[in-house]
Amino acid sequence: MTSYDPTADGWEITEPGGLPEFLRPMWTKPDATGFSLGFMTNQGLTNGRNVIHGGMLATYMDHALGRTVREAVDRVPIATIQLDLHYLAPALADRFVAVRGEITRRTSSVVFIRGMMTMGEANIMSANGVWKILAAKKV
Repeated sequence: MTSYDPTADGWEITEPGGLPEFLRPMWTKPDATGFSLGFMTNQGLTNGRNVIHGGMLATYMDHALGRTVREAVDRVPIATIQLDLHYLAPALADRFVAVRGEITRRTSSVVFIRGMMTMGEANIMSANGVWKILAAKKV
């Protein structure tokens, strides 16, 4: 599946601030209710079983859900308080993976979110998380 072209499906490269260079590029795809983030897996992200390392998937999930929260709170600083991950199926190298987050509750100080990571039609990870809304940086 190395020939997959995300642009043909409406994905655009986005600035993945905070992600190490070897985890880039990251893609975004807006829709009527928000956006999804995506990335192409590669052999360098695999573990000894030749599937994408769970820690790499956790990093992408944290980043994607955090970005969803950040956009929802007008880009003020945030921090992950809790992230519960459920590995549902292995992710393979040379495949496109997408993450979609959905905010389930928001208070004045925290945001609750759930997310699903997919590879094609397969759900490979689900998550529930809580993000803290931090005070805006003073200039």
